Amino acid sequence: MHNHTPRRHPGLLLAGTVLVIGSACSKGADQRAAADSGTSSAAVSAHTSGSTASATSGASSGATTPAPSDNTGPTSATGSDSTTQAYASSASVAAPAKPRVRPNIDPGRLRTKPKTSSAAATPPASPATPDTGSAASASSGSDSTQSQAASSSQQGEDLKYDAASNTVTFQLIGGPHGFQFNGFSSGGATLTLPPKANVVINFVNKDGTPHSAEVIPGEGPIPNAGGDPALPRAFTNQLLQGLPQEGTDNMKFTVPATGSYRIFCGVPGHGLSGMWMWMKVDPAAKAPSFGATKS
Repeated sequence: MHNHTPRRHPGLLLAGTVLVIGSACSKGADQRAAADSGTSSAAVSAHTSGSTASATSGASSGATTPAPSDNTGPTSATGSDSTTQAYASSASVAAPAKPRVRPNIDPGRLRTKPKTSSAAATPPASPATPDTGSAASASSGSDSTQSQAASSSQQGEDLKYDAASNTVTFQLIGGPHGFQFNGFSSGGATLTLPPKANVVINFVNKDGTPHSAEVIPGEGPIPNAGGDPALPRAFTNQLLQGLPQEGTDNMKFTVPATGSYRIFCGVPGHGLSGMWMWMKVDPAAKAPSFGATKS
């Protein structure tokens, strides 16, 4: 009895093997496609919402994709990787972008601070302390000069004195109102001279009545009219007639070391009417003076 074992056709075996391999490859491709789909879904969700929940949802979706039981291990690993990528993507999206630091073109340059104003930086200068010694000295010298000027000119420009030449210049004014000299009458004013002074008396008549001037002795009564002067050339022109209003003349003479004199108007009757003043030479005088007569 013959045992007949059915023979399998080699072509059929090859075809079956190819089908099995193709089915397995197809299943693997489906599983990879499902995993890739989950990963893409998680990435898109993370970029859109920027939240961790969306990334987790995408990862979970990829993890729950149906897969055959014999490939569970690789699928779970793929889902875990997808979740890690989703978290990384979310972190990169959620983190704020840092401003880009612009590099210095010339790193060697140092930034200089703004210059401060020299006026503000410099403290105010302390006021200078006056030199009291110099000031006192200057004040003393000034006082001395002023006192000398005051003693030389008691009536402003009426009296001037040149100490170098010992010259006294005096402005004698007839009037200005009636029988007066420089506003004084009847010996109410005194011209004091230093000894041996050179005297220049400039006479001007300011009154409407004609007047003249003459130096007479200080003793004795007042004469009625002009005559011989007490000192040479100590009289004006037209002694008896008098000079008209604004008429001028001068007397130049030298006084002795001491003496007492009077200046009076030589027009008849004027001296007796009070038109006279004192002129005295004081041996102790260092400068001339003019003012009201002291009693």
